[in-house]
Amino acid sequence: MMSSTAPPGRLSAISVIAGLAYFAVLQIAAWKVAGRVFEYPLDDPYIHLAMAEQMAAGGYGVNPGDYASAASSAFYPVLLMPFAGEAVQRWLPLFWNMIGLIAAAWLWGRILLKSGYGTGRLGLALAVSGPILLNMSGLAFTGMEHALHVAASLGIVLGLIRFLDTGQVGVALVMGVGLAPLMRFEGLALALLASGAVMLKDRIGPGLALAALSVVPIAVFCLFLVSLGLDPLPNSVSAKLALPADPTTGWWAHYAERFAANPEKIPFYILLAQVVIAVALFFVRDIRRSSRVALLFVLFGMGAAHLIAGRYGWMDRYEVYVVASMTAGFFALVSVTNRLLPRAVVGLPMLAAGALYLSHALDRTIWAPRAVHMQQAQMARFAKEHWKAPVAVNDLGQVSWRNSEFGLDLWGLASREAQRLRLYDAQPGWAGRLTRAEGVKLAMIYDDIFTTAKGDDWVRVGDLTFAGPTGGVSGRTVGFFATTPTAVGDLGLKLRSWQKDLPRGAAFQFATEATQ
Repeated sequence: MMSSTAPPGRLSAISVIAGLAYFAVLQIAAWKVAGRVFEYPLDDPYIHLAMAEQMAAGGYGVNPGDYASAASSAFYPVLLMPFAGEAVQRWLPLFWNMIGLIAAAWLWGRILLKSGYGTGRLGLALAVSGPILLNMSGLAFTGMEHALHVAASLGIVLGLIRFLDTGQVGVALVMGVGLAPLMRFEGLALALLASGAVMLKDRIGPGLALAALSVVPIAVFCLFLVSLGLDPLPNSVSAKLALPADPTTGWWAHYAERFAANPEKIPFYILLAQVVIAVALFFVRDIRRSSRVALLFVLFGMGAAHLIAGRYGWMDRYEVYVVASMTAGFFALVSVTNRLLPRAVVGLPMLAAGALYLSHALDRTIWAPRAVHMQQAQMARFAKEHWKAPVAVNDLGQVSWRNSEFGLDLWGLASREAQRLRLYDAQPGWAGRLTRAEGVKLAMIYDDIFTTAKGDDWVRVGDLTFAGPTGGVSGRTVGFFATTPTAVGDLGLKLRSWQKDLPRGAAFQFATEATQ
């Protein structure tokens, strides 16, 4: 096994500095192209801020008195509860993501040290490049829970390495197993696999305790949702993670369909290569005979699970936890052999991932906050400062945060009925039926996505558009619709007042039918 004589914190400090430096580069570039305005690259952080706001007030959802499971994480909204309802709350996602980035980079450095890369240029190169190429900085840039999830996952990998080497269940393993599922439901796979590895080493009690630590909090959370009259899984999980769009579809058929569709995505191939590498490493005699071989089975199981049921992309955030964890684990495994080929091959997926993520940073990532500022931020400004009444939208976050008026989520993250209609029973005019039932007179939606969902009596008042790259938003144009003809006049007057303060690059064009 390779040895290291470097100071314990050297590589970790280098990794943290590199990760934060690249994070700062992304933020500064995005700030400049957005017109010197700070914005998150997705509307999703505001959904969690709105959830946290209602939780602090004793509710659970995005609208006062209306229970809904719109958050994709069981625990992340809890972290956003301080300063609920105040403007300063907006900075909490940035704060927690910087914490997640620092923790993930630090753990990456510690794993490199355990893998024998404490001295020499290679160790320095891996310490600097890991947080960048594996998109740890990019995850922190999104403002979501994924950076914390990566940190928890790397904590499991480091803790498992230490356990396999010494037989001791340390803090990193306990915290990683406990936090990973709370941050993302996908964390259950790695947490349970690691718990199983501990049990297979004749440590049944600690292994069962770790498994309970990963499962019980999530089970309690699901029971909490049921107690509120909600489904046991959050709407965002059922919509995005792995549930069939058609409830009558068999699970195996559903997963087979997802597996067949995933090869269209480059990250799928990167993860597939890592799973193949995991199989190949088993045939390296030094690895197969080492105490760390159990780590290989854990990594293979995690990778295979995500290949079958996981998501990819959408600001390059869904697959990073598994790619980073497998990369870190591979470096720890090849440190037990002197063979050059395995030690060279395990770094190739990281290079491929880095090439993809760095290219996306230039043509997509840094432009995403500008797109959100041009679109969702302007929708929120209109809803809160001018309309001041219930509204229907497909991007709920900014519109709902710090807004006492009802927001109807037509995408369905905060409305199980809207999600059911959109996915399972998309009859013409279904959105119109919902707006009538809720007394909503304004809808701001992507017209090309909800083409047949609009009510027959809806009147297009105009379109909000913006110039430049679309970043991570789903469309360049948002249609503003009066859901009843009688609302057209009032809506038009308020839009003209709001229109005057649109930022450069954004424009609102009134529709012909609204001016007749």
